[in-house]
Amino acid sequence: MSMSSNKTDVELLIAKCVGQRVNIPDLFVLCPWDVEVSPRDEELEKEVELWRSRWINDPTSLKRNRIVDPCLFARAAAPKAAFHELVIVSKWVAWIYYWDDAHDFGDFNNRPQEVITHRKQTIELFRQSLFNKSSSCVDPATISPNYLTAQSVHEWGAVVGEKSVSPSLKNWTFKVFSDSCTAISRLQDEFDKGNVLDLDIYWKIRMDSSAALPTLAVILVADQVAFPDWFFEHELVIKATELADILIWVTNDIVSARYELQCKHVDNLIPLLVHHKGITPQEAMDEAGRVAHQAYLDFEALESQLIHLSESHGISYEMRRFIASCKFECTGIFHWTYHVKRFLPWEPGMDRGSVSVVLGEDLPS
Repeated sequence: MSMSSNKTDVELLIAKCVGQRVNIPDLFVLCPWDVEVSPRDEELEKEVELWRSRWINDPTSLKRNRIVDPCLFARAAAPKAAFHELVIVSKWVAWIYYWDDAHDFGDFNNRPQEVITHRKQTIELFRQSLFNKSSSCVDPATISPNYLTAQSVHEWGAVVGEKSVSPSLKNWTFKVFSDSCTAISRLQDEFDKGNVLDLDIYWKIRMDSSAALPTLAVILVADQVAFPDWFFEHELVIKATELADILIWVTNDIVSARYELQCKHVDNLIPLLVHHKGITPQEAMDEAGRVAHQAYLDFEALESQLIHLSESHGISYEMRRFIASCKFECTGIFHWTYHVKRFLPWEPGMDRGSVSVVLGEDLPS
C-alpha cells in the first residue's frame, strides 16, 4: 500500500476534523476491568519534582509535565507497588512524556538529523544505564551532550537495571524501550514529510510509539517478580501484551485527537479513519471504540490459556501478577486520563458517557 506525500492532503484532513464536536466513549465501558489507586504520597510528589528540577529547564515543558501528573499515573497503573518502586514508575512516566512531548509540540520539527541523533543517544544511554554493573560510571552528558531529554533517562534507567530481578524482563524492557523511541522518531519523520499514513502502516508504528509496552515493563519491574527466560518470547504472552497495547493506544488516540489536531498532527487513528474510510470524526470515534472493546474481549478469552500455560510450567504466581499488571496498566491509564487536565473536560461526579470535545480546540477553562 502507498502513502500520500501531498501536504495538501494533510491540510484538507485537518480541515475536515478541526471544529467538529465529538462524543468520547466511556473508557470503562470499553474495558470494564477494576481500577485500584494507591493513596497520594507527598514524598512521591517531591521525588518527581526533584527529578524535574534537575532535567527540565524550559518553563513550558515544565508546566506540561506537571499537568501530566506522573504520580497519579503510577499510583493507578501500579497500585500494588511499594514506595521506591512507585518512584521508578513515576519518573518513567515523567520522562516519557518529557521526551515524547518534545516531538509532539515541535521541538524537532524539520530537523531530521537531530531526531536521529537524539533517538540514538537516548537508546544508547538507556542501554548503558540498564546493563552497566556500575551505573555511576555512566556519564549522561558524555553520551548525549546536547539533549537533557536524553540525559535524564539515566537517573531512573539505572534504578530499573538494579531492580530487575530477572534477565528476561531486563532484556524485554530494553527491546520495547528501543522500539518505542524508534517509532516515536518515525512518526516525527512522517510529520515532517507531510505524509498521511496508511492505516496498516500507522497501526504497526503505533503499537510501538504508544510506549504501552515499556510502561508495562517498568510496572513489572516494580512488581519485583522474576520471570523465566522463555516468558516474554512465548506466543501467548506476546498476544496478551499486544492486546493490552491496543487497548491503551487506541483509547489514547480517542482522547488525544483533540490536541494532536491542534498541533497539526494527523498521526492519530481518528483523522486517519476519517481520511481512509470517508467517515465523519464521530463515526471514527465510534469505530475506534469498537476496536478497543474487541481487544478487551480478546484478552478476556485469552486469559484461560495464559493460566493453563502457567500451571503447566509451575509459574502460576508469576502469571497472575503479569495478568493483573496488564489490566491495572489499562484501567490505571483510563483513571489517570479522566483526572489530568490534558485530555478531557471531565470532573468527578460527571457521567463519563456524556463527555465531548471539539477537535483542535482548547479544553474549556
